[in-house]
This record gives sequence, structure tokens and C-alpha cells, in this order.
Amino acid sequence: MMSGHPSISSRSGALAALVMLVVLLYVAPAGAGPADEYIDRGVRRAEHGDYLGAVDDFSRSIGLRPKNPEAYYNRGLARGFSGDLKGAIADYGRAIALDPKATAAYNNRGFTKAALGQYAAAIADISKALALAPGIPELYNNRGTVRNSMKDYRGAIADFDKALQLDPHLAGVYNNRGLARSFLGDPAGAVEDFTKSVNIDQRYTAAWYNRGNAKVALDDAQGAVEDYSRAIVLEPKMLVAWNNRAFARIRLGDYAGAINDLCVIISTDPGNSSGWYNRGVAKKLSGDKRGAIDDLRCAAALGDSLAVDVLKELVP
Repeated sequence: MMSGHPSISSRSGALAALVMLVVLLYVAPAGAGPADEYIDRGVRRAEHGDYLGAVDDFSRSIGLRPKNPEAYYNRGLARGFSGDLKGAIADYGRAIALDPKATAAYNNRGFTKAALGQYAAAIADISKALALAPGIPELYNNRGTVRNSMKDYRGAIADFDKALQLDPHLAGVYNNRGLARSFLGDPAGAVEDFTKSVNIDQRYTAAWYNRGNAKVALDDAQGAVEDYSRAIVLEPKMLVAWNNRAFARIRLGDYAGAINDLCVIISTDPGNSSGWYNRGVAKKLSGDKRGAIDDLRCAAALGDSLAVDVLKELVP
């Protein structure tokens, strides 16, 4: 909290990269039968974003050939993309039962379990995939990312290190290792990793944003503003970057710049109580008491308890 003033709310919102092995399997050679033709058509539908149509085609194929693991695997992918995560897990399980060496099915089932918060089960599946294919760096990245979610940051770093030994050019892995270092209280090490990430991929929005957060932790507010600005250029609707740039600008005493950033949040999402609260605080710090009261009242009306407390200071 800033001395003598309520603090603007920053949001860490760390962004990680988990990699699904999205490999739709083509199995329709010339003269193939109807079961293979349905798979072929389902794959093409999935490639065009028609996941429900793809699920229907893969189901038809399964009806004709119920012991084909590729059909279950493909249907699992399509179900996952359509939002049916439990259905996807069930299909990957059927694919594995029919083909116990289905590396991608183990990984993707683990990926999907992680999305449901089933982290221990996700680790088990991805570890099985690694036992089958220890040379795939993305698998180490995925297990490390799940370990980050479990707050096993040292275990995560060990996995990211292994991934980078296999392929030192993976921007997403440097980003994820930077997150683990941030969580362990090593913002300088995190900045080093995020820098490697953006050097590999200048358009990696998450790494610019995450580096901005790490620079805030290092009290490098100007550097943070620059990194958030890069993220915003790449993804103008990334409201958390606008919010955190406002936070960094407050630290620099640039109240006008902070207010402008928070105006973007409010105009984009008028129901965002923290946007109103933060702009109210920025206005208070800039000396605009009347504007601060107006914004804080809006935040309070949206249920922001912090705004109620600050209003008590401004309106005895």
C-alpha cells in the first residue's frame, strides 16, 4: 500500500502455456471403407472448427468399427474443443484401453484433467506419456505446468529444464519457467527467462505481460510500463495489462496516464468494479476529490467493499 493512501489493485494473472498434442489422425486411404471415410470427414470438419459435426462423424465411425483407437482419440479431441471435457476424458480412456502405447492420448487426457483441476491425475497421465516418449520436450513442459498449478515450483523447474535441454528454442517453456521462478520469489531469474521467451518470439503476449509483472516486483515501474505496452499492442483487449500498466504508472506518479488506462477498462467493461475503484484511487491521488468520490460510488454500487472504506475517508 502506498504511504498514506489506499492502493490501486494490481492483478498478477500469470499466464502459462500448456501444450495439447493436437494431432488429428487421417486414416482414409484410397478405397477405404465407410468407417475410415467418417474419420476422414470428421477430421476435415474439426479443422474448420465444426467440432460437433466432427463428433458426430467420429461416433458414426465408432458405430461401424468400435475397436478403432484413432476414432476415440479424434472424438476426444473434438469433444475437448467443443467444451465437453468429461466426454473427452472418457474417449481418451477408451483409446488408451485399445492402444496402451497411445502417447498423445495420455498427454491429452492429462491436459484435460488439469483443466478440470485434477492435477494429481494429470501428472500421472503425462508421466505415462513421458515413459512412452521421453524425447518429446512438450511433455516435460506440460508436466511442469501442472506442477506449477500444484505449487510444486521446484519440480516444475526441473521439468522445464529437461524440456529446454531437449529443445532450447521453446518460448513457452522459458515463459513457464519464468513463472515458476516468480512464484519462488526470484523475480530477477523470472525476468531473465521472460526475456529469453520474447527474444525467441517477439509476439508472445503472455511473456511480455509476465515480464512486466516481474519488473514491478523488482521496483522497475518504467520497465513494467514498457512491457505492458508491448502486450497491449499485441492484444488490445487484454484488460489486465491495461490495469497493471495503470498500477505501474501510479508508482511513477503518472496519474493522468493511469487514469487514461483505467478509462479503457471502464469503457470496455462498465461492470468491472475494480476498474471504477482503481480509477477512483488514481483520481484521489491526483487531487481530484470530486471525481474520486464519483468513481468510488460506482465501485461501491457494484459491490466493491474497498471502495466503501475509501469513501468513508473522503465523505465523513
